[in-house]
Amino acid sequence: MIRLLVVEDENRTRELLLNYIPWEELGIGEARTARNGLAALELTSAWTPDIILCDVRMPKLNGIEFSKRYREKNPRCKIIFLSGFSDKEYLKSAIFLKALTYLEKPIILEEVQAAVEAAVQLCAEEQRKHNEELQLQAEVDRSLPFLRQEMVRKLITSPDSPHVRPALGSSETFLLPLQGPYTVLAAELYWNPADLPEDPLPVQDSLLDAINREPQLLAWRAIGGFDSGNHLVLIVPGVYRSSYREGRDTAENLGDALLRLAGPAIELKIGVGEPAASLLDIPAAYKLAADACTLQYYYNQTKLVFADALGRHEPLDTNREEVRLMRGQVQKGEIEAAKATLRRWTQYAGSRIDLDILRLKDSYFQFLLTILECAAQLGVAEPAEDAERRYMWKELDRVSSLAGLERYVLTFLELLQEQPDGEQTAGAGKMREIIRFIHSHLHEKGFTIRSIADHVQLSETYLCAFFKKQRGQTVKEFITETRMNKARERLREPNVKLLEIALDLGFTDANYFTTFFKRCEGCTPSEYRERAMK
Repeated sequence: MIRLLVVEDENRTRELLLNYIPWEELGIGEARTARNGLAALELTSAWTPDIILCDVRMPKLNGIEFSKRYREKNPRCKIIFLSGFSDKEYLKSAIFLKALTYLEKPIILEEVQAAVEAAVQLCAEEQRKHNEELQLQAEVDRSLPFLRQEMVRKLITSPDSPHVRPALGSSETFLLPLQGPYTVLAAELYWNPADLPEDPLPVQDSLLDAINREPQLLAWRAIGGFDSGNHLVLIVPGVYRSSYREGRDTAENLGDALLRLAGPAIELKIGVGEPAASLLDIPAAYKLAADACTLQYYYNQTKLVFADALGRHEPLDTNREEVRLMRGQVQKGEIEAAKATLRRWTQYAGSRIDLDILRLKDSYFQFLLTILECAAQLGVAEPAEDAERRYMWKELDRVSSLAGLERYVLTFLELLQEQPDGEQTAGAGKMREIIRFIHSHLHEKGFTIRSIADHVQLSETYLCAFFKKQRGQTVKEFITETRMNKARERLREPNVKLLEIALDLGFTDANYFTTFFKRCEGCTPSEYRERAMK
């Protein structure tokens, strides 16, 4: 909306201008008046006009002086001067203030209208250009995180690429200087899908955007991006090593900034590589930073690990004899002995410090599969199919430490153990909580076994095995049974529509409900209702 202010000391002229020009037709959304420059200054302290139609000679504060002061507040305003005096000094002042035009009195409404139309067109054109600039800047701002991420990926893989040096010449875009040294940080991210999306891309995009808006990181000229293995990589000019004489405090501040931006829902494990003397040394520094980051999996430190902490590390291969030993122990009911086998394996894994974490996790996955195989033989759990194995691996992959791997597998061993009375009571309480949640949320969109597991703070795999042991049926069977009981009850109400029942039970439409009901009951809902009404 374009605003216009008429500043005129002659009452008749002021009213004429306000009431006899069709402002709305000219594109003016709001027009006001002031009787002199001083009154206009007071008015514009809280209201910002875009066009000023201003007399030159007025008491208290003339039009030239008012316009000078208002221009300081709004340099883009359009000024049209009115005067009955052809005074050169006034004309010079108008030129100095870059007035749009200068109209002599007595005023002619058509001339005023034409001058205002020209001012409105200028305002509209400037606003259009301003909006285009804002849009362009917004697009640049949106693309910056991804441009910088691509630069990070180039620097950690092929810094000798012919495109790298010319691109780094644009310091506003890529921040890093052409000359080293540089320090590289690598961080691995862990989070619970109950708190953030399971898909890493939206989480990564959000964190990249935050990094590129963080004043502290921008002041350090740090750029960040995710590598192909989902590590967050930060490259910053300067040398930062593990001693405080060599900038450890700055490295810790960098780590604190990343932790703050990630937020409490994300666990970050951060490693710092040895400084890179030049662009060509960045890949080696990145590798050391990633390895240092991996050390945190074993030591579970809270902040960051420097590359000089890297010592001896050896591959860890699954010991099939240990897996067979645990299978025999579980089959014989020797659960404490199986726990001891697992703890012994953890001690051994901790002594090897294999930097290939996937290989480490696979060794625990083999123990887990063995335990669940035995649980299925004992009737405590369902046999694991391929889809369930993949899901179990995903659950295991979200564990963020060696100690956490041990705890995760131990929970399944405890499931097979005879519980004391107190623990059995606790298990019954957990079952009541699970069943209450199912009854309360069965109808909601997005209701899944995972949502139950998240609510009771169990892994989905453990929840399914726990439920089977406690109740003798699977969670899926119980949910189906609950839905069928509710469906039969509602179908006995003659005036309730099938769609309403379907939605109340969490189905998306009546057809899907009909298919489900017929598969379980052997007849359609309508046939069941007809029999029930007889």
